[in-house]
Parts: sequence; C-alpha cells; structure tokens
Amino acid sequence: MISVELAGMTLECVVDTGFSGGLVIPLSTFESLGLLAALVPEEYLAVMPDSRKVPLYTASEEVVAGSSRVRTLVHAASALDRKLAGRAFLQSFVTTLDGPREAASLSLQSAL
Repeated sequence: MISVELAGMTLECVVDTGFSGGLVIPLSTFESLGLLAALVPEEYLAVMPDSRKVPLYTASEEVVAGSSRVRTLVHAASALDRKLAGRAFLQSFVTTLDGPREAASLSLQSAL
C-alpha cells in the first residue's frame, strides 16, 4: 500500500505492478473530486482477468506521494471499486517493496 494525495484527498492505494496505468479509483471518488470535468480526449480500456474490456473515465492529474508531485493518468469505471497504483504512476519513482512488512516506499527518480 502507498498513500497518495489527489485533489486534496488522501488515498491508500494497493501497488499493482500488473496494472499498466497510473491510478485507479472508484467512480464515486472520481466524481466527488470533480474529475469528470477534466477528462482527457483519449479513450482507455481496462482489460479484466476474464478478458472483458471496460471503458474508463480518465483524467490527467497531479498526485502527491510523500514530498514528490507527479502528473499521472487517473482512471475510474463503475465496474472498478479498488484504489490501485500501477506501473505508469510508479515509473516516476524508485520503488522499494518490503514484502514482510507489506509496505512500499517511493523516492523520486533523479535525472541521469
């Protein structure tokens, strides 16, 4: 789990390296944060474990993780009720996973 702040709301997200996108949040949270007014023009689909394709609402938003701010895509759909942090979000960071403690830590990548 990692803690992020999106539009002033703190969210606890499960780190999901099998998810290629940025963040997934429940549609009710997406709506309450006013993100429906900031949708990107591109279309995104979530491919479910049973191969169904679910259309996503998607906004590009600034997210705070620790002392770092990054812009990432935030996705939602009525069929998805979890809070996930995927690879597109994590690629901005050096991520350390501590299995026994069930914890993740993030540090912003330095430019090479």
